[in-house]
Amino acid sequence: MKKFLLILLICSAFGANSQDFLTKKGMKLEISGFVRNDFIFDTHENVDACDHLLEIFPKKPFYDSNGEDIYAHPSAHFLNTFTRFGTRFSGLEMINAKVSAYVEVDFTGGSYTNSLRFRHAYTLFEWEKTKLLFGRTWHPTFIEKVYPSTLHENTGLPFQVFNRSPQLRVTHQLSDNLDFMAAAVYQFKYANSGPNGKSYEYQRNAVVPNLHAQLQYYTANWVLGAAFDWKMIQPRTYTEGTTGTFKTSEKLGTYALIAYLKYTKDKFQFKAKSMYGQNVCESLLPSGYAVKTHEEATGAETYTPFNHMYNWVNLTYGSDWKVGIFAGYLKNFGTSDDAIGPLYGFSPDIDMIYRVAPQLIYTYKNFMFGWEMSLTTAAYGDNDFTDKAKVINTDNVSNFRNMISIAYNF
Repeated sequence: MKKFLLILLICSAFGANSQDFLTKKGMKLEISGFVRNDFIFDTHENVDACDHLLEIFPKKPFYDSNGEDIYAHPSAHFLNTFTRFGTRFSGLEMINAKVSAYVEVDFTGGSYTNSLRFRHAYTLFEWEKTKLLFGRTWHPTFIEKVYPSTLHENTGLPFQVFNRSPQLRVTHQLSDNLDFMAAAVYQFKYANSGPNGKSYEYQRNAVVPNLHAQLQYYTANWVLGAAFDWKMIQPRTYTEGTTGTFKTSEKLGTYALIAYLKYTKDKFQFKAKSMYGQNVCESLLPSGYAVKTHEEATGAETYTPFNHMYNWVNLTYGSDWKVGIFAGYLKNFGTSDDAIGPLYGFSPDIDMIYRVAPQLIYTYKNFMFGWEMSLTTAAYGDNDFTDKAKVINTDNVSNFRNMISIAYNF
């Protein structure tokens, strides 16, 4: 109760812009980041982002009159857009808390996206056993202690969450080796899809934030954790039918369950994560939802989510010279209830995707040279509305990516 009151006091202090609670003690400014150049060769066009730097999975085949896939052609890119700058401010104290702030941008853009991209911007309060963060950073389902060590900027997409959102997050140390996290998240750039396209308006109209709870156990060699994530969206504020236009407040509630681990011993590291998720397309994962029922007279709709399983494992060994391999697999189990359509989301017509990606990385002080190959295969098909929109009649399509990177870290 005392901690809760203290948090309210902090928020009130900021709202009043009071200087009485603030003490300057050796303010510090730290700059971090890297300059990086990547050469990329692909054998197939991909669903991607950031000027083809962030590969997600191969595009759905598009056949010409001879039955050949138009997207199955090689391409090459030489990019320096994966360059990043971060700035941390610290040294401020407020009552008994250490206060710091972090801002990070990168240049992952250019011909198709903005040349400067906003990544992180948050303020952090730290007590002896409790941390309070508010601002934009990784979604809590992106486990910052356990994510794939890939050379690729996508960090394991589409098997691993990729989402940075505004949030209020509290982390409390229950014991020397056990943390509890609770968070309330609102969508912004990373948002769900719906009748009006991709937009954060669906969660905004539902009012309530995306709620998250997580337990994490850690030792010198192990990190183990489990999490529960829940959110609600409202796809429409009104419907149209044969008898007129009507206000609606129909919502869709969905959840995700997560388990993960990391084991480290000398130069060896093993990481793995599994997530069962409903309508998690805001994290750039194949997912979504469908219309379950539709009333012609009023246009009233109800909804049902797609259910997916996302799995990955990652092994690395070495220090200056490091070898590693990443493997991922996802499966579409269809909707929770029978659906009639339309479908909303990110590629709900994919039945499964798998990827295998070995890598070799050399590091000398601040310099890094890396080489990574990856084979990604996606199975596209038709959604069977007689059986919970499960994907049938699949057609596999693959992309082979060869990537070489050089970076200077600072």
